Amino acid sequence: MHYSSQSKTLALLPKFTGFLSLMGSAFIFQDVVFHKKPIHRVYHRLVLGLSCSDCIASIVNILSTWPIPEGSANVYLASGTTQTCTAQGFFNELGNLATPLYNASLCAYYVLVIRNSWAEDQIRSKAEPLMHIVPATIAFTIAILGIPFKLYNNSGWLCWIAAYPGGCQSDGTCTRGEHADIFRWVHYAIIWSAILAVTVGMYSIYWQVRIQERVQAQQWNDETARRGRKSKKVAIQAGLFVGALYLTWIFTTITRIYQITTGNNNFVLLVLMATFFPLQGFFNCLIYLRPRYLRSRSRNPDAPVRRIMRLTLYHESHPIHGINQPSTGAGEGGGTEEERRRRRSSTASFYSMGNSKLRHSSAGESIDNDEVNTVNAIASVSDYYADARPAKQAVDERQTLDAVEESLDAVEEASTSSDMALQEMVETKANEE
Repeated sequence: MHYSSQSKTLALLPKFTGFLSLMGSAFIFQDVVFHKKPIHRVYHRLVLGLSCSDCIASIVNILSTWPIPEGSANVYLASGTTQTCTAQGFFNELGNLATPLYNASLCAYYVLVIRNSWAEDQIRSKAEPLMHIVPATIAFTIAILGIPFKLYNNSGWLCWIAAYPGGCQSDGTCTRGEHADIFRWVHYAIIWSAILAVTVGMYSIYWQVRIQERVQAQQWNDETARRGRKSKKVAIQAGLFVGALYLTWIFTTITRIYQITTGNNNFVLLVLMATFFPLQGFFNCLIYLRPRYLRSRSRNPDAPVRRIMRLTLYHESHPIHGINQPSTGAGEGGGTEEERRRRRSSTASFYSMGNSKLRHSSAGESIDNDEVNTVNAIASVSDYYADARPAKQAVDERQTLDAVEESLDAVEEASTSSDMALQEMVETKANEE
């Protein structure tokens, strides 16, 4: 049977982009699982939920046309049955609904930590159950409903919600998926509601930074130019987080709306969809690796790009980093991991609880300027900003500091698309001199 170049493109393209996404999600998954034992933090459990859902969606995209019933008109590599098509459609809907909903859960986590100063235990008991239940319940419910309604059929280059045979809705001759249009609208209403929630949440974080900078400028006579530059850095990171979601879903949404309204397919839209839609996990991984890349580049300014990329791919506990990390004293932003953790906690408490007191570092203390200029210059900043509270704090305050410290560790070692705004917020504030 002869197949057009268009059908071959749509069958093969998502296999490559889906593979990139699977590798990205698997990288994040293994990093959290193998370097975060036991997984007792809310953040890491949310990251695992996000990675698992995206792995499911990536595998579906890699399969592309294989599960479509054999003999389907102009579908290259179609070699499945109605049952395999239904299975692919089910997991397609499950993974692609759960992923943006988990992104919304991660955004809610940061809003609670940054804006509301919730403690880790408070988030764990009051919010975390909903952060898992809502994505899982919605995704499984919609995915399961598609089975009795026979919604999962050939939708172009994979099996998803579609009427069968194609174009049957106009004359009422559908044998499967006659309610496909309704469920498609429901699907995209859920997706874009989650994306809108993420957009609002990230903007609220950025706006919180702006407000705090204005207060600091009034109290500490900070420069307006520097204040604007920091706010811009936060906006860029928030834009990366939100932009990844938009880039993943915009062409898919346009394509499906076009199919619903016209009853036809547009090849250009399908190619854009097959390119960007499967790259969700790949985008997540790029944002995940960005702080490591900037940190490695700052510590090794003369190293070739190939070396920097290699350092980026390895966790900081790996011996490969030992020969590149500068050896400094505790007063210079170095010290043991416990000391760095203590300084991160002090810095986090300063910003999360609205402490506006500034105390310059004592004599003999210094700041490693190279480290301050990195994305993770958290450790050395506590030499400039001191925690004015006594050593024995109230339990609620200590839990709040622990909660923010958890987030800082997550930013430093297991950040995903959703944690970039938090990291840049803390980093830009930490660079106050």
